[in-house]
Amino acid sequence: MSSFSTVNPATGDTLKTYQHVTWDEAQKAIQAASQDFQIWRKASWEERSQALHKLAAALREHKTEFAQMMNQEMGKLLSEGKAEIEKCAVTCEFYAKEAPGMLRNQPAVSSPYTSAEVSFQPLGVVFSIMPWNFPVWQTIRFAAPALMAGNVIVLKHADLTAGTAELLGKIFADITPNYKLLRNIQVDHEVAAQVIADANVRGVTFTGSSAGGRAVATEAAKNLKKIVLELGGSDAYLVLDDADIEMAAKTCVKARLVNCGQSCVAGKRFIVDEKVSKEFIDIFVREMKAAEIAPLASVKFQKQIMEQVEKLKSWGGKVVLGGSAPQGAGAFYPATVIVFEKDHPELHKMEVFGPVASILVVKNTQEALKAANSSPYGLGGGIFTRDLKKGKELIEKELQAGFVVVNDYVKSDPRIPFGGVKESGYGRELGHFGILEFVNIKTVAVAGEMK
Repeated sequence: MSSFSTVNPATGDTLKTYQHVTWDEAQKAIQAASQDFQIWRKASWEERSQALHKLAAALREHKTEFAQMMNQEMGKLLSEGKAEIEKCAVTCEFYAKEAPGMLRNQPAVSSPYTSAEVSFQPLGVVFSIMPWNFPVWQTIRFAAPALMAGNVIVLKHADLTAGTAELLGKIFADITPNYKLLRNIQVDHEVAAQVIADANVRGVTFTGSSAGGRAVATEAAKNLKKIVLELGGSDAYLVLDDADIEMAAKTCVKARLVNCGQSCVAGKRFIVDEKVSKEFIDIFVREMKAAEIAPLASVKFQKQIMEQVEKLKSWGGKVVLGGSAPQGAGAFYPATVIVFEKDHPELHKMEVFGPVASILVVKNTQEALKAANSSPYGLGGGIFTRDLKKGKELIEKELQAGFVVVNDYVKSDPRIPFGGVKESGYGRELGHFGILEFVNIKTVAVAGEMK
């Protein structure tokens, strides 16, 4: 059994030491979850909705505690931590209300039988492998729909935020004291592979890096498990020559600095028409300079960003703000802006997880679209233009990503689906499509007249 510690990234101080769960312990948790599934799958819509409303209330009750824990473990600003918890509570309430309608039986238009309809049945135990950057939101945005569909969850959270995961597990234990809807098991990678292979586990969801996604997908494929992957991103925002430049620059800064830039769906590449590039860069730099910057989640991420900035410079990028880590304790890195007057193919392959923005100046819209789509990623992105009809047509037909917006930045929301294409993963979370990922879409047919 291996041990690990959580660390405050602002000070470098050790917070708490934990032990990874052994395979025997994990197996017992899976078996218990499988037994609880037999109870939960038969729960009425009213019972399921009541449980999610209880979860929403408990999250709000512990909002400050969660925010403080996230601040200590991965540096998230307290205001952002509280906003994350509120978003989780709202998502629970959304699915508590909407799930029965989303999963109502659907009659077939026609069939060779007297009657036929589609029924949506839960799969069973779903293994959820979650990251540190939005430690509660990433869990709840999957858990709320999955639970309303009748599944139960075994959670493996990132070691970096083990305390947050522990608190989340305790809250779930209090919601349904006679059985558990979510069990938190802090396993290492080796045991995680065994969990995926376990016969009682019927689905896997993973949020993290593309490399991690490949490893998890390989294990899931070997064991024929349904899987949803939400992976890395290098989201491009295109600023066309007819854009409202002030609004575009301010919005792009918000997109870049979500969670101190440590978000798969944060804006990372800003591709700007040369006719408006000077005005855009001036405003963008001004806004970046004025922003409050939290520490990165770990000193290892600080080192990684330092290396990435050097690569960006070697590819022809000019640093116009920031560009070097401060001396002293803490995993801090300043808001940084790097401008490319000439494109470089490697720019579009890199995902920078921190407050570093790359601006590429291009000649026209077609050049901007080509640069945006040259990335192996395809999670989110946007276009800024005053011509909304043109903007909608471009994002619908030209930009290769799962979630693209005109004149704003990508914000995940329980009412609309979220997910990517290419190396940003597959499957969807949230919205109506998200709740269908972990159900058996079951055809129920009857021959002859029912009395």
